[in-house]
Amino acid sequence: MSRCRLAGVLLLVVSVHVTCAGDHSHYYFESVTTDLTLNITSYTMRRTLGDITLMWYDSDDEVVERRVPWFRTPYATLLDASLHFYSEQTYMLNFLHDMLHDMNHTEGFHVLQVLEGCSKHDNGTVQASFSFRFDGKPFLSFNVEKARFVAESPDAEEMAQIANSNESILKNNQYILVNVCIPHITELLSLGNCTFTRKEVPVVKVTQIPIDNGTLRVRCRAHGHYPKDISIMWYKNGQQISEEMMEKTTLPLLDLTYLTSLSLSINVTSTADDVYTCKVNHSSMLQDFSQDWMIPGDFGNVSSAPSGLSIGILIAICLVVILVIVIVVLGSVSFAIGRSERLIESD
Repeated sequence: MSRCRLAGVLLLVVSVHVTCAGDHSHYYFESVTTDLTLNITSYTMRRTLGDITLMWYDSDDEVVERRVPWFRTPYATLLDASLHFYSEQTYMLNFLHDMLHDMNHTEGFHVLQVLEGCSKHDNGTVQASFSFRFDGKPFLSFNVEKARFVAESPDAEEMAQIANSNESILKNNQYILVNVCIPHITELLSLGNCTFTRKEVPVVKVTQIPIDNGTLRVRCRAHGHYPKDISIMWYKNGQQISEEMMEKTTLPLLDLTYLTSLSLSINVTSTADDVYTCKVNHSSMLQDFSQDWMIPGDFGNVSSAPSGLSIGILIAICLVVILVIVIVVLGSVSFAIGRSERLIESD
């Protein structure tokens, strides 16, 4: 790969990160994959503000999709944006192909991932990120303070040397990450003000899942809340349970809200009379949610099979139903054949 082509890729891949009150991030994610054995390739690009996808492009449709109505691309039209990322797609696929050739890879599945951007925290600190990962491992990164590329893998040494030979490209990368990032974040936050200042009240539900004969998993789940930050706590007989004993999950949803779940495992035999309480607090709620839960008295009869039927009984019922259907079908066929024979004989 020539120096100018490598420099072009590194410059194109530069990106920004986001901020305002609170912690915010703005990233570009690019992913290029190839299966050398089957000769199949793919490319995806995702631009995000926090957990929100602003723009999406992939090699299947080759069309830029705007995922929020208020987002404006720097291009005149979405067609112009699509043409740009089609060019970027071709460039990155060739870039990965040249990498594999230089590393003597001739078969198998490989992936190159690029993350570019910056983040600003509530305390005013800013972090810029520009890195490459190859087959899931660190490959090449850009040191923003020193304006130098650093090889994270022996295979990236030559690439880092080539990239570091062009001082103008290095300084330009540094300038964009440091000086363009923050204004970009502020602009995006102002455009999406209706999205980021809204309050969505969560729907809270407590559920239980049998794990085995002596253990239950109890889950307190808040669904559809915005902003992301939410407080969910479990109490046992009025005493708060340590989060180290529980499992917490927070997921972004397609409607730009979040799902947060806090679950814990309970040994039934030693806590039959204990009272567990789930408490939820969120900025959108007029008052805290609180719900008590106790181990059900019929826990020993809880089964994953519907209506309390054992799997063996369910299988037996299914076999009987199938047998009846087969008998009915065969009887109908025999009746039809006999009737046809009688009609022939009468003729």
